[in-house]
Amino acid sequence: MKGSIKLLKIKDITIKMHWSFLIILVWIIAANAVEGFTLHNIKWSLIFVALIFLSVILHEMAHYLVAKRLGVQATEINLLPVGGIPTNESFPVNKRSEILISMVGPLANLAIAGLLLPFVQNRLPIWEISSHFDVIHGSDIFYKLHIVNLGLFFINLIPAFPLDGGNLFRTILSWKIDYFAATRIVVIAGKIIAAGFLVTGVIYLNLLLLVVSFLIFSAVQSEEYVLQLRALIRGLTFEQVSTSNFSTLQGQSSVKDSIGNVINNRSSEFLVMEAGMPVGSIPRWEIINEASEKNYSVLLKDIMKNKLTFFDADEKVEKGFKSLLAFPYKNFPVMQDKKFAGVTNLMCIMEYLLLNRLDPKEHKILKSLVNKIR
Repeated sequence: MKGSIKLLKIKDITIKMHWSFLIILVWIIAANAVEGFTLHNIKWSLIFVALIFLSVILHEMAHYLVAKRLGVQATEINLLPVGGIPTNESFPVNKRSEILISMVGPLANLAIAGLLLPFVQNRLPIWEISSHFDVIHGSDIFYKLHIVNLGLFFINLIPAFPLDGGNLFRTILSWKIDYFAATRIVVIAGKIIAAGFLVTGVIYLNLLLLVVSFLIFSAVQSEEYVLQLRALIRGLTFEQVSTSNFSTLQGQSSVKDSIGNVINNRSSEFLVMEAGMPVGSIPRWEIINEASEKNYSVLLKDIMKNKLTFFDADEKVEKGFKSLLAFPYKNFPVMQDKKFAGVTNLMCIMEYLLLNRLDPKEHKILKSLVNKIR
């Protein structure tokens, strides 16, 4: 996701933070400016920011752990003020799993709010408080953290992308109608909701609502791009969009044997082969990293990612659309009559469409889509 910075990597998952998360810091600075900057106020404000960040992390880790339990592996999580957006290597096998994965994040925030209930006794109900635009004190930090987690729970149930409620709404709709028709409905709903947030944010000068509106509009545009691309690939088979021009390395080769090929080839990822069949993949930087640490004798088969998604040459491209979209430059093996026939990726499909679709209007849309991916 554009506008994100890498924070850390835990095992195989990279955690990034979107720039919009800084809105919390802006709010803290503004609140302190109103009441006057003091070391005591700033200390509690920074602790509060850290606790909000922890709440969002727990929200996303709940998604991640349940998804992993259900066979869905995330490689990256982008943190937003309202949650996060995962990048998945695979996707839920059924709609019940999708619903469970979507719901567990908001439920984690609801659980946190519940655990904080003993600290919010004798407090006014949220609807009776005249203003929340003030500094944080040690006496009310857990109360306000309780409010934040309740807010994260309810906001994430809003049926608009990129919120969990958008995915949940689409999954429920797709039980009755086509998945992409369901996406189109959620996109329309998202535009209406984003416009509502925008107007409300302007009227009440609420910066958080304005940022949420921006995030929803951005996500809606991305989903519209998905719908446009899906319409253009309709009818294509993997045989039509596969290529034999790709880079491979042998699983039995060592890092030392492979480093020359890696240096002379600019591919970002290599297929690892054994007996003429792809058995895994390995990023170029993984090999370079091993070489930099003098691990020359390590075999590629021992450090490769051995989970590959295969496509059948006769299958429609739409079947693998989610995987292709999630990793536009990743090479996916294509099989023909149980034999390895080549690879494909989203950019190969874009090139095929540009070279074979002659309608000027389609060309204009395709070029726009290519620019968004590149």
